Amino acid sequence: MQSARTKLIGAALLSLALPLTAQAAATLENNYILAGVSDYGTLGSNKTTSPGILFDPTGLSIYGINDFLAPGTPYEGFYITSSAGNYQSNNTGHSSNNFLSFALDQISATVVNATANSNDGLLGISNLYSLTTIGSRSVIEITTTLTNNGTGALDRLNFLRTLDPDPDVNAYTIYDTINTTLSSDQACATGAKTGQTLCIFTADTRTHNAGVSASWAKNPATFLAGTNSGNGDFVLGIGFDLGSLGAGNSLSFTYAYALGETLDIASGGSTGGAVPEPASTLLIATGVLGLAGMRRFGRRRG
Repeated sequence: MQSARTKLIGAALLSLALPLTAQAAATLENNYILAGVSDYGTLGSNKTTSPGILFDPTGLSIYGINDFLAPGTPYEGFYITSSAGNYQSNNTGHSSNNFLSFALDQISATVVNATANSNDGLLGISNLYSLTTIGSRSVIEITTTLTNNGTGALDRLNFLRTLDPDPDVNAYTIYDTINTTLSSDQACATGAKTGQTLCIFTADTRTHNAGVSASWAKNPATFLAGTNSGNGDFVLGIGFDLGSLGAGNSLSFTYAYALGETLDIASGGSTGGAVPEPASTLLIATGVLGLAGMRRFGRRRG
């Protein structure tokens, strides 16, 4: 039997030998946010591993224990429906996830790109995660790109991004949040004790709808039709109607999670706050992905 010291040395050498894309999780970090990116292509450091999503409103990198995502069984993911079939991935590591393990490219401390193909090979996806600030709120911006790898069009293509936020659990053992749907563009959840708030929002021009689901809906159609379940241990989400995607074609769209010490700050104020224009965001994303290419070549409760 190997000694503990030998095992530790071997593990350390192996981690040095592996490229980043082969490792299980990546990390996004600036002075306000510390978040994992899992090899399920979602936020979170794979299931209950910390960090999920930690936030420090002071900007001093003192994140504390109020993790929005990691308590219980962390729940953050995306769901896709189409004429060719349905696809999903959630950081619970659910057996119904439809994508091969995501390759993670740590482009910088604040940018990670996660890419994979569906198990049937028909759908490619990349999630480009970027930390930024918009006004007074800290933002995890996500640009999702879908690619049709098949020979026929993907019709009735809909997409849902959803998260169960738990900012009060670690300090107060409270799973319920105060949930607010501000508009079709934005829905938010606030911890009654901490006040810390997470919002999901978009400025994309495609048909979309943000909401709150008590049933933890996994179908984009539920959010597109409108769902506002009020306060409780519920999920936030935003659904997109993406129309049709032709064979060999790709489409990209941008949305984000915003964090703040109050609802007003996290939502950007009563108007919902300014959001990056999709065109400019995609331009930035394209540049980052180009640099990455150059580098390659030169919750439920426990």
